[in-house]
Amino acid sequence: MPSLLTLSDVMGTGHHAAVSAKVGPGKTAAVVGDGAVGLCGVIAARRLGAEQIIMLGRHPDRLAPAKEFGATDIVSERGDEAVEHVRKLTHGLGVDSVLERVGLEQSTLTALSIVRPGGAVGRVGVPQEASIPAAQPTFYNNVTIAGGLTQLPWNDFNVLRIPCSVCY
Repeated sequence: MPSLLTLSDVMGTGHHAAVSAKVGPGKTAAVVGDGAVGLCGVIAARRLGAEQIIMLGRHPDRLAPAKEFGATDIVSERGDEAVEHVRKLTHGLGVDSVLERVGLEQSTLTALSIVRPGGAVGRVGVPQEASIPAAQPTFYNNVTIAGGLTQLPWNDFNVLRIPCSVCY
């Protein structure tokens, strides 16, 4: 039973980020932030069929589970170096879906810099800034920015279909 407690908050938030970022079969996804919600975002991206899942984080004790949960690539750099690394992993295209779960200006800017034109960013990190950075480039590149507060009753109940083995 303790392994199911994450469904009440972090699993639902990770799932909401993935759905907001329009993760789907065959797509590339990046998860910005390697905390509990980020790890649950990796699980959600895998469940929703992402072909490539890039985890951006710097904590080795969190990155190991990310790989176990389905992350195909790890990017431990920040800022411009992280953007360059993700661009290399995606052959210069950027990712289809970004799950931003930190809420700081740097993480949001990274998310907006690695999403490809026509892609989507699911923001579930509580914003710490008054505005969205890079507003004009995301506008001209037709980037969808969605997300917000989630609570399981308002979320997609498919999150409840997660096999318990991924919760241990």
